[in-house]
Amino acid sequence: MAGSLRIRVENAYDGAPRTFYPVVVIGAGASGIAAGCRLKQKCGCDQFLVFDRQSGIGGTWWRNRYPGVACDVPAFFYSFSFAPNYLSKTIFPSGRDYIDYLYNVVERAGIADKIQLNTEVISLEWIEKDAEWEQYISQVYGQDSRGKKTEAVEIVRAKVVISAVGVLAESSEWPSSVASRDTYNGQLLHSARWPDKISLDGQDVVLVGSGCSAAQIAPALLQTKVKSLTQIKRTALWLVPRVEEPGGRDAYAKWAPRIYGMIPGLRYTRPNGRLRKQEEASCLAHMRALAPITYHDQLTPTYQLGCKRRIYDNDWLRGMHDPRFMLESRPWRSVADTSITVGDGDNAKTYHADTLILATGFEATQFLQPISVVGRHGLSLHGLWATRGGPHAYLGTAVDGFPNFFLILGPNTFSGHTSVESIEPKTIAVQTWLTGIRRDMASTVFASCQSWYNGGGRYNSVMYPRSQLDFYLRCRFPRLSDMNRMLKPQGRERQLWRRMGRVVVVGVLTCALIFYRELWKYTVDSGIIDRVADTTMSMMSFVSRTVQESREDQLTTLQSLLHSDKIITPDLPEHPTLVQTWASQKQMNPRLLIRPNSTESLSKAIAYLYSSSLEFAIYGQGFMSASAKDVLVSTSSLDDFHLDKHSELVTIGAGQT
Repeated sequence: MAGSLRIRVENAYDGAPRTFYPVVVIGAGASGIAAGCRLKQKCGCDQFLVFDRQSGIGGTWWRNRYPGVACDVPAFFYSFSFAPNYLSKTIFPSGRDYIDYLYNVVERAGIADKIQLNTEVISLEWIEKDAEWEQYISQVYGQDSRGKKTEAVEIVRAKVVISAVGVLAESSEWPSSVASRDTYNGQLLHSARWPDKISLDGQDVVLVGSGCSAAQIAPALLQTKVKSLTQIKRTALWLVPRVEEPGGRDAYAKWAPRIYGMIPGLRYTRPNGRLRKQEEASCLAHMRALAPITYHDQLTPTYQLGCKRRIYDNDWLRGMHDPRFMLESRPWRSVADTSITVGDGDNAKTYHADTLILATGFEATQFLQPISVVGRHGLSLHGLWATRGGPHAYLGTAVDGFPNFFLILGPNTFSGHTSVESIEPKTIAVQTWLTGIRRDMASTVFASCQSWYNGGGRYNSVMYPRSQLDFYLRCRFPRLSDMNRMLKPQGRERQLWRRMGRVVVVGVLTCALIFYRELWKYTVDSGIIDRVADTTMSMMSFVSRTVQESREDQLTTLQSLLHSDKIITPDLPEHPTLVQTWASQKQMNPRLLIRPNSTESLSKAIAYLYSSSLEFAIYGQGFMSASAKDVLVSTSSLDDFHLDKHSELVTIGAGQT
């Protein structure tokens, strides 16, 4: 990278020193490690730092240490394409084995010195004048004599920030539907915060949850000396027979690493394409063959296979035959001292609980919690997501209004040069992307039930409704026309030379075609050249018509917008406060108040605000008259509207409240 984009210390003498990093990655889980590896190996960038608030790498795999923790995806699938895990001695590696794999990747990539642990990012704010992100980070140095952590807050600057926080970062706490949490005096554990050394021998244990973690915890606890284990589940899940190692675990551990290393094609298992009904029948047959008959109804799902994650049965069903085990489907209602109550009224039942284990998962739909992210014009990322119905990002990667901020490192995101000052998706591109995602999501199996994918029936911000190949191709071949790029002087110069070069090449080719046509008209079939010329003219005419039709469609949209409820059109007072009062009386809540200073400014304001999909009000006398509307709808070209320029709010004299 250029010399100006190197790690450096700034303002050292002014008493407010800060460190500048060209790239900062938040999170040292699998995504953060992948970002660091590709930055160094693919982009040739070693001027970056990875922050993680935990004391080790691995993200959610570092935190989750409950009994029986293991990966429920085969190792050869659950690994990086640039570092395949064909050395695993089991198909489903344990949590410890997967952490060992990640450490091995870090060591081989040589990025261990680029990871700073025990460091939490508190907030991010975009500094427009410097085109940099300012971050407040909290570092934990240890504990004092009373066992309290000692922390220090530091300011860090970065040109680019990559969030690799992940969706399994914040664990779900006490359910809001259960009262009297403070009255429980037993031992409370969470699957994501399991103590290193703990014994549950001789205790009555209640396990809340029936997801992947709970299905691993239950059989592991039954192998200990617990007095009883009561598991409370909300819904039945589809159970898939666990894939056993061919030839047994010993033979697999001996031969699989060698075979996978020599013949990569064998890393793939059976192909997709089986009908869902056949899979459902197979899962039900497996459950009925192993589970006690008394639990068959409770374990039969009422939704389609695939809406929620399937569970690989790791002796969970067999463990239900243990006389110490009880499966409970009534809803959990309350706690008291060392007991819990399920069910309502006459159907209620109380269980003794020396230890209560919450395997209730994570807040998967709450992205980037609890980090505060503020972009252009003081715009809050979480506030923007709230106004648009839920977390979203263009290609799952970038958000308009937040330059140089990426939620994950996409293919070929960074080129290694510094001709671009900042980059962000256009608002209209984000809105188009979000509309398409929501439309396609409605027709998928993920929309057929409530799950942690959609936060219990709300907007699904986790799953991608299209194919993996579709997502790969969109990222591999991005549409740069969907991006706003602020170029540095050298970047603008390079862009100018490229455009001039294209003009020269087209001119030379055109002149050569004419010259050789005249020169060889007696020796070459001129009809071929004529057909080429006609085809070229037809293509140019088609492109011209397409552009014109697109502009007419946009003009029609703006015309209809003038008659919609988004614009408050009556004569309004001049002062913004009075406008807000008027809007409140009309039960409207405009987020932006625009006072245009001319009919041209009015056109730009409406066009910009339409592209941002924000409720707004036009106020000021005389600017919503018939003449102003006529100017807007009679405009033949939309070139002056600048649908994607945030700066228009400044140049047209907009006021924001």
